[in-house]
Amino acid sequence: MKAEFDGQSRILLLGINKALKDSGMLVEQVLTAGDFDSILLSVTEEEIQGLREYIKTPVEVEMDDVEIIYEYFMQKFGETSIPPEAYVSAIKIADQKGLEVRGIDIPSGIYEDIFVENVQLTDMILLSFRRRRLLRRRWNFSDPESFSSEWDSYLNKGGYMKIEKERAKHMAAEIAAKKKGNTIVIVESERFNDLLNDLNSTLQGYKVQKTVEEMTLV
Repeated sequence: MKAEFDGQSRILLLGINKALKDSGMLVEQVLTAGDFDSILLSVTEEEIQGLREYIKTPVEVEMDDVEIIYEYFMQKFGETSIPPEAYVSAIKIADQKGLEVRGIDIPSGIYEDIFVENVQLTDMILLSFRRRRLLRRRWNFSDPESFSSEWDSYLNKGGYMKIEKERAKHMAAEIAAKKKGNTIVIVESERFNDLLNDLNSTLQGYKVQKTVEEMTLV
């Protein structure tokens, strides 16, 4: 999934699947073929530092039950990678090329405030019920993007979806503030459309030149 904004500079929005290792190959190919001045990732600045530490000293990453089930299902589409290979590859290439890489997600502290404001007790109770049905539910396994979108819609309802909408708005504002020359933004496919819409409203003097619905290796 891609969208390109052209204005006083160029912004390429690239949607990836966080669980699949092939997403790292896609990021590597796009970054190698393109001429970019900066890289923005849909993680926090703190998480970027954590990924740098992981690159230096790889360790086993602990996952909760939901993450384990998600990875299990994603293995139907290919080899998986935790932490996301797309972000790891982006940081490695940024360091090799001397490119700036920044996080655009909601930082810790602000996120907790947004959570308290939007998530009610009923949201948490209903989520616990949905989590119990993850293995029994019939999912759309036609392709990884359809599955991840359905997974996201199933788990993030009510207040949780409001948080995801706030994430997209925050990231759009961060892109507008942190873009530098030709910029690539790497975001999970579940947030791609929300971020695309928010960027259309946030960026002044930019127009979307093209979109690509299917994410394929180039």
